[in-house]
Amino acid sequence: MNIAWTTLSTLTEARKMAAELIKSRLAVCVQIDGPVSSYYLWEGKEENSDEYRLSIKFMAEKTEKIETWIAENHPYEVPQWITVAAERVGDSYRRWVEKEYGVEHIAPKKGGHAAKKEVLRLSKQGRNYLRKHRYQEAKRSFLQALELDNKNAYVLVGLADTCRELKKFDQAIKYYERVLEFDAVNVFALRGIGDAYRGILQHKRAIPYWMRYLECNKNDIYVMVRLAESFNKTGNFDKAEAFYINALAVNDQDKYALLGLGSLYYKAEIDDKALECFDKLLNMDDSYVAVLTMVGNIYRRRRQYEEASQYYEKAARLESWNSFALYGLGDCHRGLADLDKAVYWWSKILENEPNNQDLLTRVGDALLTLNRIDSSMEHYTRSLKVGFDLYALLGMSRLYRAQGNYPEAEKCCLEILERVADHQRVLEELRLVYEGMGEAGKADKIALRLKSLGEEQTDN
Repeated sequence: MNIAWTTLSTLTEARKMAAELIKSRLAVCVQIDGPVSSYYLWEGKEENSDEYRLSIKFMAEKTEKIETWIAENHPYEVPQWITVAAERVGDSYRRWVEKEYGVEHIAPKKGGHAAKKEVLRLSKQGRNYLRKHRYQEAKRSFLQALELDNKNAYVLVGLADTCRELKKFDQAIKYYERVLEFDAVNVFALRGIGDAYRGILQHKRAIPYWMRYLECNKNDIYVMVRLAESFNKTGNFDKAEAFYINALAVNDQDKYALLGLGSLYYKAEIDDKALECFDKLLNMDDSYVAVLTMVGNIYRRRRQYEEASQYYEKAARLESWNSFALYGLGDCHRGLADLDKAVYWWSKILENEPNNQDLLTRVGDALLTLNRIDSSMEHYTRSLKVGFDLYALLGMSRLYRAQGNYPEAEKCCLEILERVADHQRVLEELRLVYEGMGEAGKADKIALRLKSLGEEQTDN
């Protein structure tokens, strides 16, 4: 069913047109509102007038007849015409229309030749809208087709696919299920319902549908990769690995399978196999920033800092803001004992993440080692403004101790120990502070405490 609106200049004309539409059985109901004030531009000037608005309800297949009738009978009175499809029509309203107008006035007879042609037209129209990403129009077309044939698999799958594109996954699942009730091996419904369950992160429920799909279409790489991904999400490493390998047996150049399998090995720290997948992928397309950073991380884990830096630099050239690449570059230069460059790369992250507490402290430590005292203190202070940070306070203690400011160094250590008692690195720092202060007795007590902690750890 459609609803249209237009306006006429007088109540007499509005009533006349409403009566004609009902008498000719082109419309099932016409409502008149007004007068309503209309404001618009006419030849560049603002105009306004009082008009009467007609709301016209009619069956969708009458659209062309109504437009032809208006053009022939009211060419001047009706300047505009707006029509939309009614997404829902209540059962009671539908029954009233059926009673008053007869089924033939509502839709082509179900199962008849005209109905089949209309279903085909609407479903093709829906698919066309779907391809163009005009999802609301696609949904309306499929719903109209469904009114004529409520067990048409093509229509139900099209409607489900549209709902899935609209992120209305629960609705999509219901339509896919309706197909599978009478066509249990419909591959489009099996594949689609798996994707819909994946959309609501219910990977365990997606898996059985995709498995059934592969029984019908065993070499579909897309579904193999989806299955592998879902097995990975549900913690089944062996099955995830197997489906990725199966996908690559069909096409060893498939980027998604290589990325998925490489990522699986990467997380499991099976580095040689991860590198094998990632190298193949990067040989085809070296613009995968996430892959470049993962390869960099593998070489950094191996302390092969120069090799790691090459991959991080490629990633940073593609995405200058990428914090994984920038952090990796900084850490590689730290590993190569080039703290100036480490600070340079880490500082680029802080430009975008000024409250990154861990990094503020790490930069503070590097600057302290470089004897850039003021900058080091600035970074420790910024870290502590974000919140408590044990290592920022420990760094400040080292800084104060280097300056001979032992009371401030002591304060830093004691503040930590109030929250984290018996932290060995802090106790060792406090012992050095007391030695610097000439407090031999306090230093000895701390030394005994450290010895006792060491013995406890040995016993455990």
